[in-house]
Amino acid sequence: MNRILFGAAAAAAVLITPALACETITSAKVKLSACIDTTAWATQTPSGDQEFLYYSSDETIGFAVINENGAWPASQFREAILSNAVAAALDAKPENVSIVGERLENIGGKAWNVIEYQVQIPDGALLFQNFYYVQPGFGSSQFVYWSAPEGGTATAFRAGQMLSTIKFSE
Repeated sequence: MNRILFGAAAAAAVLITPALACETITSAKVKLSACIDTTAWATQTPSGDQEFLYYSSDETIGFAVINENGAWPASQFREAILSNAVAAALDAKPENVSIVGERLENIGGKAWNVIEYQVQIPDGALLFQNFYYVQPGFGSSQFVYWSAPEGGTATAFRAGQMLSTIKFSE
């Protein structure tokens, strides 16, 4: 009986330990926060519109959080995302950006748009998984993850872990 209790306690400690590494990030622009596992992500210096920027410990995955006060129709926001992707693509050509898929996901109790796209760059390709939420009165939020295409599944898993911690405040 003691072995079972000890085993259960050890299993609980393993499951609880990742939560202890949480660092809450809170946007200064929109009413949103999330938890970053500081054992898995390294803080980087954001640039441009990025409010937060992180790389995985092994530097194979990156993600940026972009929050803005303004809100636009989701279709217009989507087009802006793809325009930015084209600007970053090899020779800034639209044919060097391909949409892999699109869907809706429930994140923090809200319907977020997700667009996955691959961008050809001089050194190969990057797969982007862009989760975006746009709402009048809230503004807009993007959690943009990227990796080499072969790392897409691992990136989606890591994104899911982090996105499940998103909270909206009033």
